[in-house]
Amino acid sequence: MLPRIDILLPVRNARRTLPSALADALGQRGVVVRVLAVVDTEPGGQDDGSLAWLNAASRREPRLLVIPGPGHGAGAALDAGLAAVETPLLSHIEADDRCPSDRLQRLHAELTAGALAAVTSRTGQFGARTPGMRRYLHWQNALLDHAAMARERFVEIPAMHQSGLYRTDAVRAIGGYAPRGEWPADIDFWMRWFEHDALRGPLPVGKVPRVLYRWRQHAGQVTRSRERSGSAHSLDALRACKAHYLARLHGRKGAAPRPVLLLSTGATLERWQQALRAAGVELAGASAWAPGRPPPSPPRDALLLAAYGMAGVRARLAAALDGVVSREDLLFAA
Repeated sequence: MLPRIDILLPVRNARRTLPSALADALGQRGVVVRVLAVVDTEPGGQDDGSLAWLNAASRREPRLLVIPGPGHGAGAALDAGLAAVETPLLSHIEADDRCPSDRLQRLHAELTAGALAAVTSRTGQFGARTPGMRRYLHWQNALLDHAAMARERFVEIPAMHQSGLYRTDAVRAIGGYAPRGEWPADIDFWMRWFEHDALRGPLPVGKVPRVLYRWRQHAGQVTRSRERSGSAHSLDALRACKAHYLARLHGRKGAAPRPVLLLSTGATLERWQQALRAAGVELAGASAWAPGRPPPSPPRDALLLAAYGMAGVRARLAAALDGVVSREDLLFAA
């Protein structure tokens, strides 16, 4: 029997790109799919015709179910879809993205062969492509197994969560999609996924080393608003999320409390200190470090947290600390 997979499709004012995303979802080969389209208009907001188009499409296509969203953001919309999932496996596509017709078939083969709880894929970009996003995807696409993704999650999200195929029970075990703070759903999802390792046991995840998901880039994308004050995607919001989950593991009331020695530079050093203290992490110290200087060794039983956005700087610090600090005592962030 072919595997049955429910596909979550959150929709908000996506009438222009929605037909191609839906066609890609329904056109998957080697699997039996149902698409759960969650139309998530903000309270009092305008719908651009997406709902009417989907309702008309659902009358022609029995594999399409249209669900009203709560209007409280991407995470809550995905949770509305998750509540309607009836299959042991689920996937996800954004309403402006694309994927090849063999995507889920390939992901399912990897999932079952590796006895995994989830498998993602490498991601490509199209549309308004930028060098910064190219560098970001190059970094992310190099993280191919559970250990690498878990280790790098405090730098950035280690995989596009919409690129994956998941065991439904695993997604429900981590509490679904809605973030636990004023930050994006995707980073919160992966933080809770890997937190499960320490609190309740691992949910093994892998990554297929080929591009099976295409992420559309456009000028109005929320991920381009990181410097806007108050944005859930701002650097301060992302830092608060990382500090929150670091505190749940190593803070004063965490699962495995330990002091943290912070390394960074400039304004990043100051803002990380503020975020860690606000989250309840004990600081053993905070030092400015730049390449060319000897890095400090952390006090006994302390975690060395190194917050640097440039991959080259992180690599130089790792080389300088090789043989001095164990990998278990060093955590990179950005």
